[in-house]
Amino acid sequence: MQKFKEKHLLSLIVWIGLILVAIFTLPNISQLVHEKGTVQLPASVQSEVANKIEKKYEGGKNARTLIAVFNNKHGKLSDEQTLQIQDATNAVKNDPDLHIISVTAPSDNQAAKQQLQSKDSTTQMVMITVPKKDKVRGQSDKILNKIKTPGMRTYVTGSDILNEDFSTVTEQGLQKTEIIAAIFIFIVLIIVFRSFLIPVISLLTVGVSYLLSLDVVMNLAQRWDFPISNFTQVFLVVVLFGIGTDYNILLYDRFKEEIRKGQEAGPAAKTARRHAGRTILYSGSSVLIGFAALALAKFSFYRSGVAVAVGVAILLMVLLTLNMFFMSTLGQRLFWPSKNLVAHDRSFLWNFLSKFTLSHSFIMVGILIIAALPLLFVGSQKLNFNSADELPNSVQSKAGYNIIQDHYPAGMSGPTTVYIQNKKPLNTQEHLAEIDQLTGYLNSEAGVKSVASVTRPGGTKIDSLYLKSQLESLTTGLNQANQGIKKVQKGLKSANEKLANSNTSESIAQVEKLAAGASKLETGAQQLSQGVTSYTAGVSNLANGSQQLSSGTSSLQSGVGRLSAGSQRLNTGISQVRNQTARLKALRARMAALQSGSRQLSSGLGRLNSQVAPFSNGLNRITSGASRLNSNSSSLVSGAQSVASGSSQVNSGVQTLNSKMKALQNQMQELQTGLTSANSGLDQVSNGTTTVNKYLKEMQKSYLGNTFYMPAASIKSASFTPSLDAFMSKDRKITKITVVLNSDPSTTKSADRIRTITRDLNAKVKDTSLKNAKVAIGGQSSQTSDLQKIANGDFFRTVVIMLVGIGLALMIVTRSLVQAITIIGTLLVTYMGSLQITKWLSGYLLFQNMLTWNTPFFSFIMLVALGVDYSIFLMMRYRGDAGAIPDVRRRILNSATIIGTVVISAAIILGGTFAALIPSNVLTLIQVAMTVIVGLIILVLTLPIIMSAMVKWTYPYVNDKMYQKSVEQEEKDHPIRRSKDKE
Repeated sequence: MQKFKEKHLLSLIVWIGLILVAIFTLPNISQLVHEKGTVQLPASVQSEVANKIEKKYEGGKNARTLIAVFNNKHGKLSDEQTLQIQDATNAVKNDPDLHIISVTAPSDNQAAKQQLQSKDSTTQMVMITVPKKDKVRGQSDKILNKIKTPGMRTYVTGSDILNEDFSTVTEQGLQKTEIIAAIFIFIVLIIVFRSFLIPVISLLTVGVSYLLSLDVVMNLAQRWDFPISNFTQVFLVVVLFGIGTDYNILLYDRFKEEIRKGQEAGPAAKTARRHAGRTILYSGSSVLIGFAALALAKFSFYRSGVAVAVGVAILLMVLLTLNMFFMSTLGQRLFWPSKNLVAHDRSFLWNFLSKFTLSHSFIMVGILIIAALPLLFVGSQKLNFNSADELPNSVQSKAGYNIIQDHYPAGMSGPTTVYIQNKKPLNTQEHLAEIDQLTGYLNSEAGVKSVASVTRPGGTKIDSLYLKSQLESLTTGLNQANQGIKKVQKGLKSANEKLANSNTSESIAQVEKLAAGASKLETGAQQLSQGVTSYTAGVSNLANGSQQLSSGTSSLQSGVGRLSAGSQRLNTGISQVRNQTARLKALRARMAALQSGSRQLSSGLGRLNSQVAPFSNGLNRITSGASRLNSNSSSLVSGAQSVASGSSQVNSGVQTLNSKMKALQNQMQELQTGLTSANSGLDQVSNGTTTVNKYLKEMQKSYLGNTFYMPAASIKSASFTPSLDAFMSKDRKITKITVVLNSDPSTTKSADRIRTITRDLNAKVKDTSLKNAKVAIGGQSSQTSDLQKIANGDFFRTVVIMLVGIGLALMIVTRSLVQAITIIGTLLVTYMGSLQITKWLSGYLLFQNMLTWNTPFFSFIMLVALGVDYSIFLMMRYRGDAGAIPDVRRRILNSATIIGTVVISAAIILGGTFAALIPSNVLTLIQVAMTVIVGLIILVLTLPIIMSAMVKWTYPYVNDKMYQKSVEQEEKDHPIRRSKDKE
């Protein structure tokens, strides 16, 4: 049991158990970092408020916009290629797996083409809105497969996929860093200790710390939203492996010293932990406090640094317990195959710097001040907030981003969106006019390339919707009306003249004659009617008489026939009588006369009989005609009556005409007077329209000409509906205004412009009916502005908190306020100087003239929190030698000479560990690595100078002769200490 305790087997068993638990409970780190590792801004900042409004705008859906880029590197896009782009766009629209919310393509309309096709016609963009609930990587890959087109370069880019690729690149860089750091540390430890076991055990203990730390941090993040970032895992690696190796060197070096003195492995391990472990605990506690202070930061990205504090706490526990097992178990074999147990050589560099400073303090400090001034006051520290710069150009999303930057306005890669949320619908004349006014106001802001809104969907004014154009149409109409008035005046004048020249009296006399004739006509018509009546009565009598006559004619013809026959018989009788009376002369004469008369009678009767038949036929025709005439007599009577009636009406009309003509004569006189007055009135109207036209033209040229006006019918028209759908929510209570800046949306320049636009826009809205509406600006530039404000504000707050925490720890460790302030000041100057040098190196070596926005923060916490270790190493040695070397100057020189080798070795290991970040291809990690490495070099060179000068100036009494005599006497009384000092 004693051996079990001495060998610290319990520690081994506990840590093995914890390792197994960590292996089985470690969550999916990659997925967790992708979900929770992105930069999260507070919900109260403007860009986040805009995101909430955007969600309502999209109908409650969390959406992201991806940009499909089509580019012909050989020249303008051909018609065939344009059709291919349309086909690819339709393929994306119709893919059910993508759950497309909306797609805006250049082929949609002229306004979209103007926005989405480059000026050189070599590139087109298609804006694709998809749900955020799906993984952006899967969405991007599917879209990329759909839009691949032979003969064109196709990419999918956007802020979300750029961030996703950044996480992927960071993860790949982490894998490189882990391997490179492990190999580097292994080699350095072999060189330092000339042992194969030391590197293995050191990497093993630190690796256990890293595994357990990662398990704790990621489980906290998964279950309780512990803050993490894309860099959490990276910095856990470099910090734990960096300082963990440093602490192991300190511990193993002290253990080797105790073994060299002849102690057994167990007691040597305890002694090493008691002395070196105290330094490790003090140093680790300072680092722990520094990183733990980040918990007080408001910005979650800064709070993610607390994960390193968790790792440091676990590291200290592992190093001070698990190492005990290896040291007590292996003993001297820990340093196999080396048998040289001599401690590290003294540092000639630190010895020289400390000694020269003690002799020439003002010269050395003056040199440091002169060297520091250019670093502190030369140049500015404008930061780069563009996450795309973090990625290598070989990443497809970065390549697409570069295409946009090359062929479109710089702000097109991330347009800014102004959201206006109102309680009432915004598709009214008043609100549309105010939206258009805001659109024009935004377009006039400095640094704005174009602005598109519901009233200007193509980014330019629609002239027909402004009073200038409308007044132009009105003035044109007035000119035409004036010309028409002049024609009317001319016609009225001509009519007036004709009326004046017309002979109305003659016309009236003629009408009077017509009236007299009409009266006679009426009288004649009445008489005609009466005559026709009498005539029809006579016709009726004629018909009756003719019938009677026809009947009598038949009797007459019969009688004449009988009479003619009788006459023949009479004639025959007479002839007989004459023959009989021929002898009688007197009778014969009379009979001759009688016979002659009879012959005449017979002849007359014959003629009469021959005439009776024609007479009878004529009489029959008369009878037939009289019958027909009698049958038509009613029509004749009716017609005669109609003629009489019509003539009566004609007479009445003519009389009326006569009366009206007489009245017309008076009216024509009045008309002439009226025409004269009308002509005069038209003169006044013409003068009035000329005046109004002049006034409207002046109004057209004034500021009022730019006033927006849209009739209600036009707002509801089918031609305006697409614009409403594109820039307003379905309930029309939210509208958006798209602003494209002429600068990169992720730069501080764009962020400054957004702040100016926000201030001006809020002031402008207060003077409108939208003063109670919620207005927020979203987009990459707005996020950059909010990020810059949060990051800068919280950075200084975090710096103060961290420095106060480390300062208090230093006061406890050094038991001196002056030393604590000196160390803090040294770290601050080192940080600012190394940051400036890194900026220069970044410009010359990386062709990046600005540091990324998070480089200063990470560089500060790494350099200050880790750099304080070396100050503690030195001052702990200085305190430890207080009993052996009372002279503070000799003591600081001795401490610097002995601890210098440890510090330099530790700096080399820590610097090498951070150098392993350079192959990651992540700009932030490269710049942080450069800053830390430069800072470590500065610390290695300046710490012995500053601390030696501080000791000399804060303890001037060492020059006192009485103190010198006491020191000499002390040396005589204690020669052992003197010999130790010489060693």
